[in-house]
Amino acid sequence: MIEFRQVSKRYGGQVVLDRVDFRLLAGERAGIVGPNGAGKSTIFDLITGESDADAGSVERAKDIRIGHLRQQVKPGEERTPLLKYVERAAPDLETIRAEIHHIEEHLADDDAGEARVLLRRLGELQTSFEAQGGYDLHARAAAALTGLGFRVEDLQRPLGEFSGGWQMRAELSRALIAEPDLLLLDEPSNYLDLPAVEWLRRRLEGFRGTLAMISHDRYLLESLCEVTVEVAVGRVTRYPGRYSWYAQEREKRREVSLARQANEDRKREQIERFVERFRAKNTMSSRVQSRIKMLEKLERTEVVEIARGRGHFRLAKPPHCGQEVLRCDGVGFGYEADKWIFRGVDLAVQKGEKLAVVGPNGAGKTTLLRVMAGQLAPGEGKRVAGHQVVPGYQSQETADTMDRTRSCLDTLKAVANDAAEVEIRTLLGGFGFSGEAAEKRVEVLSGGERIRLAFARILIRPPNLLLLDEPTTHLDVESREALQDAIAAYEGTVVLVSHDVAFVRAVAEGIIAVAPGGGGVRRFAGGYDYYREKIEREAGGKMDSPEPTPAADAAKAARAEAFRDRKMLKNELRRMEREVEKLEKEIPALEREQSALYERLAAVGTPEEDRAATGRKLKDVEDDLRAKLAEWEDAGQRRDRLATQLLNDN
Repeated sequence: MIEFRQVSKRYGGQVVLDRVDFRLLAGERAGIVGPNGAGKSTIFDLITGESDADAGSVERAKDIRIGHLRQQVKPGEERTPLLKYVERAAPDLETIRAEIHHIEEHLADDDAGEARVLLRRLGELQTSFEAQGGYDLHARAAAALTGLGFRVEDLQRPLGEFSGGWQMRAELSRALIAEPDLLLLDEPSNYLDLPAVEWLRRRLEGFRGTLAMISHDRYLLESLCEVTVEVAVGRVTRYPGRYSWYAQEREKRREVSLARQANEDRKREQIERFVERFRAKNTMSSRVQSRIKMLEKLERTEVVEIARGRGHFRLAKPPHCGQEVLRCDGVGFGYEADKWIFRGVDLAVQKGEKLAVVGPNGAGKTTLLRVMAGQLAPGEGKRVAGHQVVPGYQSQETADTMDRTRSCLDTLKAVANDAAEVEIRTLLGGFGFSGEAAEKRVEVLSGGERIRLAFARILIRPPNLLLLDEPTTHLDVESREALQDAIAAYEGTVVLVSHDVAFVRAVAEGIIAVAPGGGGVRRFAGGYDYYREKIEREAGGKMDSPEPTPAADAAKAARAEAFRDRKMLKNELRRMEREVEKLEKEIPALEREQSALYERLAAVGTPEEDRAATGRKLKDVEDDLRAKLAEWEDAGQRRDRLATQLLNDN
């Protein structure tokens, strides 16, 4: 469907793509991954024709219909009603609809001959309109919008009345209902809450065309994409598996490439030793020349580099505090009189707990977090902080509200003016701002770097209660995993809001669910999967737990047999390595004995009878040396074959 042939693209002095070859096949579901700035969105721009390659070509299937979710909203549509804006996502249908209306208006006025032609054309148009989903377009647009969190009363509001995040949801709705042959989604889960992410996953599971999705959301990548395409350091590497398989496979490929390189180095060293040892011997000249040619032909395996983001988080050990960190007794809050967002909230947070606040956008998750952080005073009830509790609160806006003219170093000095510079630099280094990077101004930092700096600003005076509102925004996968590991290892207490399902699954030991419309706040004792299972059961659903199948049993037996085979190969490889080492000790001893015998024969004072005995001994030693050399070569080749077989089986 799409083929890149030796495509290169650069912006200024930066090479984004360097002679890239890869294909996107019809019906595939591909996840596009890689660090921020690696060129993922550039690939989409090249596919849609919005950008041209500097070299090479991008081949597209004929008459392909492409739907593209961009990271910015189409301008000039601010006054268009939301529902109409989404319905316009299918321009082909608008064209067909207009022609149908034109024919219907002229049918009554035309003569019989012309009417037959028009009726035939009308039938073709109606068939095409139905095949492309024209008759249920209105319903599909409304379903997509409500599925992504819009209320029914929102559908006729002008697009410009919505915030940027909600406008992005409208763009996503447009991309989904157009039913294109190829759907390109650039970070579709940005600005979505957890229920909307779950709806999007279900919606995309039913998509019938080809899907390519740029995302840092590991949950969507794992659930939807059967192929993973990594974009990094100017290259595009295709992995025929889901994200979890790709994450393991790329590490395995690196290990294999390193092992191959080590094998090549060992073989090169072995040949060089042979050449050095026998270069001066006329009787070995042909074999030496043969080895020199082998040395010239040896290739160097290129080590597979891992595409790393710039994730780096180190959370300091928290100060001591009491066992109960925070308590809410009958807490209620509303921004307007008699309009409560939530009421009667009773919560107790214990030392060391890791909790996630979940619920639809607008339900009050951020408001509850701000009340818990002490940023907002309850309208009723009371919030009680525990003994010696030091809260650290990071909002969605924290990273964007820092003084852009300050350096990273000055940003931390502003909140801790009594801290020594060495202390500040040490902390900045723990978040990836070592050396000169500490002097960078906030205005030149990427979104992910600003998030890391915001964390450092909180932690310059270590809290023991972290309250985090969407901490993974602007972070690539590597940075999310780094933050995830840091929070999991953190000894303090964490309460967070996040729409990243994989992140919540990994760090949350308990769930606080906020229902919309003042529906209440509820605590769940288990993690995210327990919470999902609980609410599905309450809603009348049931969790599937399939029994093992014969195919699964066969696969398990095949894996066990492969494990035994690999174990035998490893044992044989170790035996060959020991044999090579043994011979490499014996050969120099024979060479030393050979040299001593040559010297005895060459000595002037050696008696004649000793010369004869020395000559016979020399012949035996040379025969042994030739035999040992042959064994050494055979054992080395056998070892290399076994090592290669193990690598290929890996």
